[in-house]
Amino acid sequence: MIRIAVVGGGPKSLFALLALNDRLSSTPSAPVTVDVYDPQPPGAGSVWRTNQPETLRLNVQAGIVEATSSLSAETFTVWAQRVAPEMGPVRYPPRRLVGRYLQEQFQLLSRRGSITVGHVPEVVTGVERKGPVWQVSGTFGANTYDEVLLATGHGLAQAPAADPMKGAVNRFPLIGDYAALTPEALPAGSEVWIRGAALTAYDVAMLLTEGRGGDWQWTNDSGDGARLRYRSCGEEPRLIIFSSRSGTLMLPKSEMVPGEVVACLEGHKASLREWGQEVRETDAPAELSLSGLWLILVRCAQDCARVMGLDVSALALWRTALTGHSAVAGCGAAAPERPHNAAAFLERALAVNQLQAPVTTGWLWARVWSGLYAELVAAMDRLPRTARDWRQFARVAHSLEKITFGPPELTARKLAALIDAGLLQLATTEQTPPPAAILVDAVTPGPGVLPAAAPAGTPTSELFAGLLHRGDISIRPGDRGLLTAIDGTCIALNGSRNESLAALGRPTEDPTLGHDTLNRSLHGEHLLWAQRIAGLITDRLNH
Repeated sequence: MIRIAVVGGGPKSLFALLALNDRLSSTPSAPVTVDVYDPQPPGAGSVWRTNQPETLRLNVQAGIVEATSSLSAETFTVWAQRVAPEMGPVRYPPRRLVGRYLQEQFQLLSRRGSITVGHVPEVVTGVERKGPVWQVSGTFGANTYDEVLLATGHGLAQAPAADPMKGAVNRFPLIGDYAALTPEALPAGSEVWIRGAALTAYDVAMLLTEGRGGDWQWTNDSGDGARLRYRSCGEEPRLIIFSSRSGTLMLPKSEMVPGEVVACLEGHKASLREWGQEVRETDAPAELSLSGLWLILVRCAQDCARVMGLDVSALALWRTALTGHSAVAGCGAAAPERPHNAAAFLERALAVNQLQAPVTTGWLWARVWSGLYAELVAAMDRLPRTARDWRQFARVAHSLEKITFGPPELTARKLAALIDAGLLQLATTEQTPPPAAILVDAVTPGPGVLPAAAPAGTPTSELFAGLLHRGDISIRPGDRGLLTAIDGTCIALNGSRNESLAALGRPTEDPTLGHDTLNRSLHGEHLLWAQRIAGLITDRLNH
């Protein structure tokens, strides 16, 4: 019998266990038992809790969500048509419905799978090797296992913030749990200051308006019928203020990409794959440079501009990549666009997305970064690089992800309507909260296990702090996440594979990229982990 502890019960652990079950589906009553440790019901985990308000929506298109297996061929879209036909085809469904789907797939695995899977609703605070086994401990005591899989995602429960906001109504980050944002804590007519101006802040704004009974009305004020007006319910705060270090909002996703741009992107995917292969085969990995990567991406952006009849300089594109500020494409050294207020900023971005305004360098970069993202993840996977190159990559990635992975267009229109109604403002970088403001912390923990890149950062999690202190895991200088092998096996401080200890998802961000996604096909570690475990079981059965 092989005993496995899975620390974390979100989608990444679900995908890994489904893959293991599929590999053992021809082995009735396979000799393996799994305990999944998570205070929340497994499958959904913290982020996809099924008790979230319906106002909160998926931020990516529903088509990428699937937890199919030998137990069920239903993708989320097919499942939703069956269990919620009244909803109809919705591009961005409620997050709680996605959580229900994921939770049901875990329950199906528990009932009908070839492996024995149980749920332990506890927080793990320690994992330590004890001879040939691992001891998993917490307030529940300690249990021993042959294998441990770390898939903690955003954190297991009420993890302390690396930089807590003093005086905020929420003591812990808003990760699927918005219980602190009650009408008593944030009463109607109050002034609410939100730290953060990204997706979590947008969730809070929706909860305090639409979530309290406000609604939206389409108008023809803009001449094209695309503008929204907010209709107050009287229960909202008097004013909601977003604050951030940049003083800007994320650009909305473009939901209409011209076919010629899509074809152009396809033509550059092979170049990115070839670059990744070439740099892995270099004789001097310590001297590896990312300059070739930037050249490919900039050329791709220029070619996308050309198919749209525009000529964009490499300098203008690189300036946007470094700063995140867009300029009108094809205007030489044009200054970055700076609309007079946040509503105008969003309306301008929406017009660009609809190709009703001149294309910008930001729009071009968003097409490149999203269109080539899968190839970028594969090319950069565990790649050795200099500290200087990695700092530059992190800077560019931060700029382009804010441009690329922003809110859906409907959410952006709602934010613009709240600004027009005088209910929402964006603070300048110099502003501070007014004395009477109620504070909300909408900054969520970054990926990885360190709040700042090694060697400066220290884990806020007791679990990872202990593993790092004992040398069971390692983090490369400049990274925030664990270094693992391609099958998820953790690399120890001495550089060896720490067999029987593996990690998937957000804890490994930086050596591997793009874990803030429900896209199951973007990473393959869970499949190779399942293959390794299945091989161990097969060996035991044959001997």
